[in-house]
Amino acid sequence: MRHVVVTVVGVSAGVGLLSACSPAQLPLAAAWLDTAGRPVALVRPCGHDRAASIDLDSWTAEEAADGASGTPEDPGADTHWGTPLIGPPGEPFGTTTFPLFEPPRSWRTEAAGPQTLAPDRTYHLKFTVIDGPGVKYTGVLDFTAKDLTSLHSGQVWADSRAMSRDDFDDLVDDAC
Repeated sequence: MRHVVVTVVGVSAGVGLLSACSPAQLPLAAAWLDTAGRPVALVRPCGHDRAASIDLDSWTAEEAADGASGTPEDPGADTHWGTPLIGPPGEPFGTTTFPLFEPPRSWRTEAAGPQTLAPDRTYHLKFTVIDGPGVKYTGVLDFTAKDLTSLHSGQVWADSRAMSRDDFDDLVDDAC
């Protein structure tokens, strides 16, 4: 009997741990430079999903190496803007293209630091889709100024590489 109780407790603990996994991080965002050289972002939640929040953070290689502020886990970066995940967020949104440092007003973002692309920083864009009381998934994009300036006409930066916009659409379809 004791063996059965230990087994049930072990299985229950395992199921509890597995169900508390982090939400999936999917490559559902892209960036590029427009004809004026300004960074533009495209976020594409899956299907008819609507994102509840979005954030942009940045950090230098030195900040990341020090484990100090500026990493996605500790967003104390110089460049930041975002919407609250909890509290009164802006309107939920679906597929949206916008100038990176000028997000739509309806998102009610709060910005800090310089809102320009800097050559020594890595940028992390993340949006969150909610499902009931929890996070369904996040869409993520990491890039540098060099990544965007290396793009050819018609290309976007997504999933840590340059690709055509059609390839990005295929990437999103596969991820969803």
